[in-house]
Amino acid sequence: MLAVLSPGTELKRFRKGVMPKIAVAVLLFIPLIYGALYLWAFWAPTDELKNLPVALVNEDTGAVKDGEKITAGNDVVDNLLDGGDLGWQVTDAADAHSGVADGDYYFSVTIPADFSTNAISVGTDTPTPAIVAVDYNDANSFLASTLGTSAMAQLRSAVSAEIGEQAANVLLVGLNDAGDGIRSAADGATTLADGLTTARDGAGTLIVGLGSLADGAVSLDAGAGRLSDGAASLSGGLATLNSGAGTLAAKSGDLVAGANSLSGGMQAAADGAATLSDKSQQLTAGAETIAGGTAALAAGAGQVSGGIDQLVAAMQAAPAGTPATAFLPSLQKLQAGAAELGTQSAGAATQVQGYAGLSAQFTAGVGELSSKLSAGAPGAAQLADGAAQLSAGAQQLADGVSTAASGAATLADGAATLSAGTGTLVDGSGQLVEGGTALEEGAGKLADGSQELAQKLGEGGDAIPAMTSTDVDAKATVLSDPVALDESWQNKSEGFGEGFAPFFIALATFVGALITWLILRALPARALAAGASGIRAVMTGFLPAVAIGAGQVVIMVLVLVYGIGLQPQYWLATSAFMFLVTLAFLALQQMFIILLGTAAGRVVSLVLLMLMLTSSGGTYPVETTPAFFQALHPWMPASYVVSGLRELITGGVDSRLWISVLVLAGTLVGSLAISAWSAGKQRMWTVARLHPELSI
Repeated sequence: MLAVLSPGTELKRFRKGVMPKIAVAVLLFIPLIYGALYLWAFWAPTDELKNLPVALVNEDTGAVKDGEKITAGNDVVDNLLDGGDLGWQVTDAADAHSGVADGDYYFSVTIPADFSTNAISVGTDTPTPAIVAVDYNDANSFLASTLGTSAMAQLRSAVSAEIGEQAANVLLVGLNDAGDGIRSAADGATTLADGLTTARDGAGTLIVGLGSLADGAVSLDAGAGRLSDGAASLSGGLATLNSGAGTLAAKSGDLVAGANSLSGGMQAAADGAATLSDKSQQLTAGAETIAGGTAALAAGAGQVSGGIDQLVAAMQAAPAGTPATAFLPSLQKLQAGAAELGTQSAGAATQVQGYAGLSAQFTAGVGELSSKLSAGAPGAAQLADGAAQLSAGAQQLADGVSTAASGAATLADGAATLSAGTGTLVDGSGQLVEGGTALEEGAGKLADGSQELAQKLGEGGDAIPAMTSTDVDAKATVLSDPVALDESWQNKSEGFGEGFAPFFIALATFVGALITWLILRALPARALAAGASGIRAVMTGFLPAVAIGAGQVVIMVLVLVYGIGLQPQYWLATSAFMFLVTLAFLALQQMFIILLGTAAGRVVSLVLLMLMLTSSGGTYPVETTPAFFQALHPWMPASYVVSGLRELITGGVDSRLWISVLVLAGTLVGSLAISAWSAGKQRMWTVARLHPELSI
């Protein structure tokens, strides 16, 4: 098992001397160097973008909205500086442009003068996205530009949120104002709805009232018809009544006149009869005093006296208005009795000479009474005619009264029906008034609500500007994408291949030199044995490598340009620069071999290759790597190879190219000089040179 440590094994030669032990240690750590060192360098480059110098220019002049100053540019700058996502360097436009051009800044971000104006333009007639101008230069670092593009996308999102707030605020204020109007319009609509409800209820009551009113109107019409019929009948009866009353009045006059005449005659007759009675009594008394008057005279006088008494009693007992003709028989009988008495008296005249004068007076009274009664007979006749006519007029009046009563009854029924219809009409009218009031109230609310609705909708409409479909599309575009990136490149790579070409060309030329020195001898022993100078001895080994290096460059350029499609801005200069790089790396590795020996020199070259890969900035910007690699960066030849090739391939040649040329030329010359110095010392052979501690 321990045979590997026995004499004669390969490891036996690493047991003596310092360099072999160092070589073993390096062999052990080479994988770690290539693995861990590279991972360490690029462990989290995106977390270190805050160290990436980026120019930030704020030219925003601000804007004014509703009397308020808007400084969106300042707000964005403050947010970017507070965020610290990149190494923002606030500067002016001229410094930013020149800094991006010469590599002081990887790229620049400029907020233009109209940034705030455009930020709030979504509420105007000319909505315009707010522009953020970004200026890249892939000659500084393609990956830096790539990271910058990614960072700008995040910046755009952040700025869009900021500007979107401004834009949304503009729209939301208008919408809020419109919302106030719409909410007020909603209140008006509620009032309008309440008014409509009240109007609907009032209209229902109004309809019921109209129904009752219609029913009452029907009853009223029926009652009015019956009332009209009764009134017509009453009118006819009253006309008849009026005619009869006229006739009655006229005949009553005649009756009064006759009655007055009869009354006068009757009064005179009564007076005469009274006088006659007195005289008759006196006569009777005188006759009774006649002791020997004849019996016939006595009997006649008794009959006359009895007739007169009966006539007087009858006349006194007769009711007022009794016709005088009713007493004519009694008067005629009395007249006959008186005549007979007169005849008898004439026979007794002789006997009663003393009573002649009394009898004459009595006879005169009876004649006068007869004359008065005869005078009253026409009045009685007139009275009788008037009474008859009065009776006819009274009958006519009775007929008219009956007709009027019938008409009045019909009128009463019609009036009752009319009254009922009027009551229904009154109820309907009350409901009509109530419904009309409710309808009026609802109409008032309706009018108020309509007015408020119209006013608030108008205000809401004013708060939201009228827009055409084009305006809507423009505003929607700006609102959905309020920030636009105006990206420009001073020098732009066509893709990842072109962007990473400088790094891989540097790697290729260094590995090409490394392989070349695996085949060729860095310092030919024949040259040293011939006593050539150190520079001649070095050049003896270097020139063959140069020829191979030139072939490598030609082949690589042809394949990159015509095979892969790389299009350098300056392809001849790029080829020449690549040849310079090849010469520098050949000289540098030759120096390590001549100075440290073949084995150690090659190990150092491998270590240097790893250090250059991690610190050259060929992939991620060196500012994103740990401080160790940032410190190595300016001392690594590959850093200048990458920088020079970027400018020649991408464009934008400036002082960095010439610095790179000088550094590589200096590396070439310096390495050859050191190699010549070391070769000059090695013209004397020693035991150590004959038996080196470590050889390959």
